[in-house]
Amino acid sequence: MFLISRKGGTLLTINNFIYRSNLKFFGKSNNILYWECVQNRSVKCRSRLKTIGDDLYVTNDVHNHIGDNRRIENARASGMLIHKKLSSLTAADKMQGSWKLETTEANQDPQPKM
Repeated sequence: MFLISRKGGTLLTINNFIYRSNLKFFGKSNNILYWECVQNRSVKCRSRLKTIGDDLYVTNDVHNHIGDNRRIENARASGMLIHKKLSSLTAADKMQGSWKLETTEANQDPQPKM
């Protein structure tokens, strides 16, 4: 699931935690993204993820804080929580979070399939 930040950025939600990425793609196929916990700067959380295409790899799953349940529920209530595959985001979507308008998948599956 993805969450749209207050500034229109793309955030990834996994197991009640939120991750950010700079959305700069790496690798030969230009499909590798690195994600860090959004609490990285405030409480020095070191949890990290990597996505290759639509596959998720956990590089560090240890958090030093509780989950972001309230923020995720608020996003769900306001329509800012989107169920979508990472590979389906377009270049413009990655820049602005404009894919929020495509909510057809939002009510289908409550858990991401990664």
